[in-house]
Amino acid sequence: MQEILSFLEKQNKYHTPDELKECLEILGIKFPPQKVILVTGTNGKGSTCATLQTLLIAAGKNVGFFSSPHMIKINERIKYNGINISDADFSRIFEIVRAKLADFRLSFFEYLTLIAAYYFYFEKQIDFAIFEIGLGGTLDATNAIDHDISVITRLGIEHEDILGKDLRSIAENKFGIIRKNNIVFHTEFPEEISDIYSKCLVEKNARFFKAQKLDYFVCKNKYPKYFVNINGQSYKLSLLGKRAVENTSLAVEIFKYLVPDYERHLSVLKNVNWPCRMEKIQYKNRDVFLSGDHNPQGIQSLMEILQNFEFENIHFVIGICSDKDSDQMIKILSSIRNSHIYLTETPVKTLNIENYSEFVRSTTEFSSIYPIEALEKAVAKALDNDLIVVTGSLYLTGFIKGQCCETN
Repeated sequence: MQEILSFLEKQNKYHTPDELKECLEILGIKFPPQKVILVTGTNGKGSTCATLQTLLIAAGKNVGFFSSPHMIKINERIKYNGINISDADFSRIFEIVRAKLADFRLSFFEYLTLIAAYYFYFEKQIDFAIFEIGLGGTLDATNAIDHDISVITRLGIEHEDILGKDLRSIAENKFGIIRKNNIVFHTEFPEEISDIYSKCLVEKNARFFKAQKLDYFVCKNKYPKYFVNINGQSYKLSLLGKRAVENTSLAVEIFKYLVPDYERHLSVLKNVNWPCRMEKIQYKNRDVFLSGDHNPQGIQSLMEILQNFEFENIHFVIGICSDKDSDQMIKILSSIRNSHIYLTETPVKTLNIENYSEFVRSTTEFSSIYPIEALEKAVAKALDNDLIVVTGSLYLTGFIKGQCCETN
C-alpha cells in the first residue's frame, strides 16, 4: 500500500467530468442513476453522508460510501456497508484502473473516485452509492457519475481561489452537480442565491426538497447529549451540536424519500460514527476532543457546541491550512472566556507558524511545528475541570488521532 500511496501523492493532472466519463466508459462502469446520491456543500457533507449511510444499512440496504479526507488510513474513504475497503482490494483495483487508463495520468482524487466506483459497481451488490464531492461541484471528479439525487448541505465561503470570492459564485459551482430532472435535497438556502435556485428550478426541471427543521433538546452535563424529536418521538444523536441536528434532518429527509417505513429505523441515529467531529479520545489519561472544524463557519458551529459543555478553562490545540481565514478562526476561539491557544501546523497544506498574522501570534500561548508537542503542552497545563480541544483542520485531527492511537 505504501508504494501505491507514494505514487498517488505525485499525481496532480486534473480532468473535466466529461473526460472522467470517458474513463468510466473504458472501465465499463455505468451506475443506474437512481442508485447514486451525490452530496456537496460547504459544511456538513460528511456528517450528512455518514448519517444517511447508517440509516440505509439499518433498513437492510447495501450501501457504498466514498468520502474525503481520511483521518488515519486511505481505506477509510471507500466503505461498503460501513466497512473500509481492504488493502488487498484497494491494491488490486488500483492496478486495474492504472493499466486501463494509463493514457490519462489521473490525479490523486480521480484515482480514488474511480477505484471506489469500480469497487461498488463490479464487486459489491449496492442498493445505493453515496459519493461526497471533494471540492466544489461542477468540476469535481465525482460529478462524472450519473445520479438522480443531488444533495446540498449548508453553504458558506470556502476555497475562494478556486470557487470564487463570494457566496453566489460558490453556490453556482455547487449547483453544478444538479442534472436535468434531478431530485435535490437541501438545507435552507441564503436569500442572496434565491435567483440561482429559481433558475435551476426552471432550466433543469429539478424537484427541490428542503429538510424540515427538527426540534431538539440538550441534556447539559460535563459532556452534553443531543436529542431530536421526529413525529413525537425522541431520538438520541451520537453527533453533537446544532449543525449536527441540521445534518441529521437532511439525512432523514433523504431517507424518508428512499425508505417508506423510515421511522422503524431512526433509533440508529445514536450509532452514527463520523470521526473527528467532537470525537472524544484519551491521551495520557486525559479526555481530548477532536473537532476538525476547518473554516470560520465550522468554528462557529464548534462554539455553539461548547456552550453546552461545563469547564473552567479551555485549551485549543489548533493548526490551520494555508487557504483558510486563520485570523477569523482564531478570533472566534479566543473570544471564549478562559481560552488558551496552542498553535501548531497541519500535516498537509499547512499555514506555517511564521506566516500567521501578528494578531494570531499575539493571541497564542504556545507554538510548535510539532502537533504532539503542542498537545503535550496543553495536557500538561490543563486542570482537572478543563477542556482540551484539537481543531482547525481535519488533517490535524486525523494526525493527532493516529498518533494517540499508537501511543495508547
